[in-house]
Amino acid sequence: MPDIPSPLLVPAGIGLTLAAASWLALAVVARRTWRWSAAAAACCAVGAAGFLALALSREPDSPGANAVRLVPVPGVRAVTDLGRPVPIGVPARGQAADSMPEGFEWRAIAASRGEREANCHGWVFADGAYWLPSESIDAILRDNGYQRTGDPAVGDVIIYRDGTGRPHHSGLVKAIGDDGFVLIESKWGLLDVFWHTPRDQAFGDRYEYWHSDRRGHRLRLSGGATLQGPRGVAPARVGG
Repeated sequence: MPDIPSPLLVPAGIGLTLAAASWLALAVVARRTWRWSAAAAACCAVGAAGFLALALSREPDSPGANAVRLVPVPGVRAVTDLGRPVPIGVPARGQAADSMPEGFEWRAIAASRGEREANCHGWVFADGAYWLPSESIDAILRDNGYQRTGDPAVGDVIIYRDGTGRPHHSGLVKAIGDDGFVLIESKWGLLDVFWHTPRDQAFGDRYEYWHSDRRGHRLRLSGGATLQGPRGVAPARVGG
């Protein structure tokens, strides 16, 4: 099936369903004429297509998809290399942890226990010390000199986007192997850090790789703060 952007499927599904309802009403008014009977049969098919489009438009549930209440960190401000402020915070206490998406228990390897203070973006750009909003990721990529690449290398960033093009997950290229094998390390919401292939995750199949010549991905912090994240496993290369 062609990859149709989900935002287009929603209005398409609604339109098709409304059209089906209109034809059905006309068929009921006209009653027994064969033409309207045929229209009634056609409306059922159109309605089914409409509801199918609406069903296909739903994004799969993923860790961190629900809103998380953040608490600002007093005196700490993150900025890009060009000085653009990046909002950071930590999750408020008492929020329930995400649950492992169904079907992924055997498709991802738990690499380390992730801290609740960081989401996927904070794991990549703040050494696992803070939570970063998805709305800031494109600005970070621009300001910190990232270039999109089709030939990922160890240490590059992978960005996953939703149907609207908005970044909603990120990770690091942990290993490169033969025959195009790529291993990703990413933090799944309030869950742990996992190793997985680019497609073996719960955040969709729209992703891209980004490379920067800067040293590391860490944002600059003002206010005398330091990043003391739990990051630790060294990158590796698999195969020849």
